[in-house]
Amino acid sequence: MKFPKLRKRTVYWAVLTVFALFTIHFVFQYKEHNSHRVQPIVLIPKAFPSLILNSFDTQNEELVPIKLLKNCQIIRSYHTGYEENTKLLGQEPQSNFHKFNFTVFSSMKPIGLDLKQCQLLSSSSQVEVNDAVNMDASLHDILGKLLQDIRHGKLEYLQEIAPFFLPELQLQLNLNIVDRFWYRFSGSSIWLDQYNMYFMISRIAYSPHGVKNQPVVSLTYGQLFDRNWNEVKNINLLVPSNDPSKNGGHDSFRIISFPYFLPIPFWHDIDNTDGNYFGPEDPRLILVRNKQGYEEPLLIFNSYHRKFVHYDDDEDSIMGQTVKFQRSMFMCWPWQYQMGKSNVEGTSNPEYDNKVYNRVIELKVKLLADMKSQKNWTPFISEDSTNKFDSYIYFVYRWANLDVLKCSLLGDVAGDCVFDYRLDETLVPQNKVGPLRGGTQLVNLRQVIPRSVYHRLLPSHREIFIGFARTHLDNCGCGKVMYRPNLVILVKDAADKTYYKISHISSSLSFDVPIIGWNVYKPDDLCFDSNVLIPYSVSNWNITSLELDIEGGRWVSNDQLTLTLSISDSTVHRLDIRGLFQSILDLADRSLFIPVDRETRVIDEFQNGLQNPGSNPLNQDVNSLGVNNDNIVCALDASVEFCFEYGAKFSIPKQEEFYEVEQQEFNEELIDPKKHQYFKILGKYLYDHASVNS
Repeated sequence: MKFPKLRKRTVYWAVLTVFALFTIHFVFQYKEHNSHRVQPIVLIPKAFPSLILNSFDTQNEELVPIKLLKNCQIIRSYHTGYEENTKLLGQEPQSNFHKFNFTVFSSMKPIGLDLKQCQLLSSSSQVEVNDAVNMDASLHDILGKLLQDIRHGKLEYLQEIAPFFLPELQLQLNLNIVDRFWYRFSGSSIWLDQYNMYFMISRIAYSPHGVKNQPVVSLTYGQLFDRNWNEVKNINLLVPSNDPSKNGGHDSFRIISFPYFLPIPFWHDIDNTDGNYFGPEDPRLILVRNKQGYEEPLLIFNSYHRKFVHYDDDEDSIMGQTVKFQRSMFMCWPWQYQMGKSNVEGTSNPEYDNKVYNRVIELKVKLLADMKSQKNWTPFISEDSTNKFDSYIYFVYRWANLDVLKCSLLGDVAGDCVFDYRLDETLVPQNKVGPLRGGTQLVNLRQVIPRSVYHRLLPSHREIFIGFARTHLDNCGCGKVMYRPNLVILVKDAADKTYYKISHISSSLSFDVPIIGWNVYKPDDLCFDSNVLIPYSVSNWNITSLELDIEGGRWVSNDQLTLTLSISDSTVHRLDIRGLFQSILDLADRSLFIPVDRETRVIDEFQNGLQNPGSNPLNQDVNSLGVNNDNIVCALDASVEFCFEYGAKFSIPKQEEFYEVEQQEFNEELIDPKKHQYFKILGKYLYDHASVNS
């Protein structure tokens, strides 16, 4: 009778021993795994308060996510061992530069819009460019991660937008055809000096029919790149932020993991996508300095949204309300947040009120309140304020018949805009802006030229802004439409009032970038439908040297600018340009800078003219100083000629046929068996099933 009992005890102790050994082994393996596990890396800004970082005072939990930081490898961007320890920086890429010539039109000789006299305004310039680099990213990997995050319940924002593309996305991934329905382009980037990183955002658009100019939803994807343009994945930034639960008024820091989809709020109606394009479009980044002294990115975009507008019913004297839909311009702070999205929904909605989104504000101009569509504003920052932070952002609203907007960044009036300058006060603001529009942000030369030299080049009341607008030309000789960059130089002079002028503008610029056809199945057919090369951002502009050559009577510089572009709304490219600042210094009319041989006298004359409105030539004859449209029309005329010559060279002889969407889909399915298989599966197992249960 005791034997069975002993046997049970033996088994009991044997099991207990095995369990104990397994537990010890598991704990040992876990510790061994943790000892080799790489800690998450958090980059902190150079200006981050050392006292907070060193103390890890839990009393600062509202200001800094201390608990998260304790589990991370913390690195300042300028850490001496940064490159060796993290291996984030690659080798300097080898680039082949070649000379590129282009024509620039000045504004100093009035020609009365006579195109026959454009040669009086034209001069030749030269820079060096390298081969454009395709900053390709695997859409399969990006969207695979997106699907994984949605399934794991990560981020409420992703759950909200998932019905736009689920369950179709899973099938697209299985068949490896996501690039037939998803498109990544509109890459815009800025250099974050506090982190020694490039911050890039790009637009990822989804078209259920696979027609790239008819996406139902657009998302914004954020990435980080090191100084040599190697993407840095699985890294975190500690950024200055706000507390959305306290109405944005509480300063704090937040950790953002890269890469990621920015949770930008937008109004949408998933059940009504026909003809509606939801989400942020044409994103542009620009750097601003906030009231706390930190530089942070600001994102400019346009988006379709809903408003509830009050109106007066004259019959019963009761205020009524109607729904209004329009496409408007917005500002987004990627490092700041808000609760809910009533500012894009038009009203409070319990479904979204407790969700966290990026902070956005609509840009509003009273004179333009009734316009159904606003887009293609060109942003820039002026340093005319005595504050140490940016209170306003400026926009070129219209290039031809120049209009400049000034919009507040701060307080309750953030987003309110007024016209800071109008070339033609009689022009109705709602008039079409013309073929020259949008493009990159404009770079203030004060942010590029060393402070020690700036006052020797420009009087204190002048600012110069450089960027690349884009020309939109219809039926000019190559397909239905052509887009190309144009170099633009905007000058701001402060006299008794503020004056702006487009001092110089180039014709269309190819930068010798090879174009791919709009139709992905016919990439060599360059003049089918659209021929597109669009500039999106000046990522960086570095002047490595700037010296005065007294004997030669000129300034000599070395500089390099990085430009991002998109080809055929399908790519994100970057291009390096050397010598652009030197070409601007050497412009034939010498109207921008103080002449070397007359430095002191010119400064005195210019300053006196600004301080004495009666003697200021701007008040006497603005046309004589180039405040006109002469160089604009000359540049556009040259751009049309560029398009015509391009079409003559690259058009494939055939009868033009522009199909409707249904016909285009049918033709592509014949060419692409996988796409045909995809729609066949959807029709059999998804759409038919859905219709039965509807």
